[in-house]
Amino acid sequence: MDGIQVISVSRQGGPVRLIRFLNTFWHQTKNNNDIVFIKYFKFVSWILRLLRPDNPMVLDIRTGSVEKNRLVREFYDAVLKIEALFFDNITVISSGLSKKLGLEKSAKILPLGAETISSTEKVFNDIRLLYVGTLYNRNLENVIYGLQEYLAQTGAIGKIIVTIVGDGSPGQLGQLITETERCGISGIVVFAGRVPHDQLQPLFDTHNIGLSYIPLTPYFDEQPPTKTYEYLMSGMPVIGTRTAANQLIINSENGVLIGDSPHDVCAGIQIMIQKMNQFSSEKIRISVQNYQWHRIVDHLFTYLCGIR
Repeated sequence: MDGIQVISVSRQGGPVRLIRFLNTFWHQTKNNNDIVFIKYFKFVSWILRLLRPDNPMVLDIRTGSVEKNRLVREFYDAVLKIEALFFDNITVISSGLSKKLGLEKSAKILPLGAETISSTEKVFNDIRLLYVGTLYNRNLENVIYGLQEYLAQTGAIGKIIVTIVGDGSPGQLGQLITETERCGISGIVVFAGRVPHDQLQPLFDTHNIGLSYIPLTPYFDEQPPTKTYEYLMSGMPVIGTRTAANQLIINSENGVLIGDSPHDVCAGIQIMIQKMNQFSSEKIRISVQNYQWHRIVDHLFTYLCGIR
């Protein structure tokens, strides 16, 4: 954006990088009138508050811990709660996460937003399904098995294509490709790997359904997914797993909510096909217009003007 100066601090050097970061922070925040807006930085955010006690400061929380291990997850969430005690001004991504962290009385909701990646009017005479996001900790093999089940039931080869954009931990993409080949559907599923955000438009232009597949776990339940907003703002109905966050966004007018098993994925595709002639890209975009970034930034500006 115009007027934004980006200062990058090297991550090289082990513990020395923390000193380097704190030194940069100190030199960039000398004016006591400057508002310091901190995206929660585990184990470090409270130090920034102590370094600049006179600056108006906001702690912004975008996520709770999503570690699989429950004890590790609870530990990191407890650390977050303790660090939040150092701040008078806190923003949180959703009311669900705010409540989970015990911050509902002190925090302002600063919701997730997105941009319109594609402005084309989608044609709904076949299934061109798009998944964009990380492969890490997402159990996307269930999508592969669900697609296999759907094709076995319908034989609809040639009427559906699935594109998966993203990468995960080392070897994870290769494992998914291998599983797709084993299921005999490698001609249906295209793996695009990691694609920079500014190169996604052609994919959003040529696909007509978004897939917001998030495992139904307690630690993902309250996390609003960026991909859901991006699909909808691009005029694409969404097949989304029934997380609490997705249920606040996806409705009968703009998509289908499903469970996270392979059978649920299969059923979701079938329901989507039955509803295809009911969708309108224009109406889908209208359903999420309040989550456009420029509207959220306007509300944030008003909030920042009132803090001390």
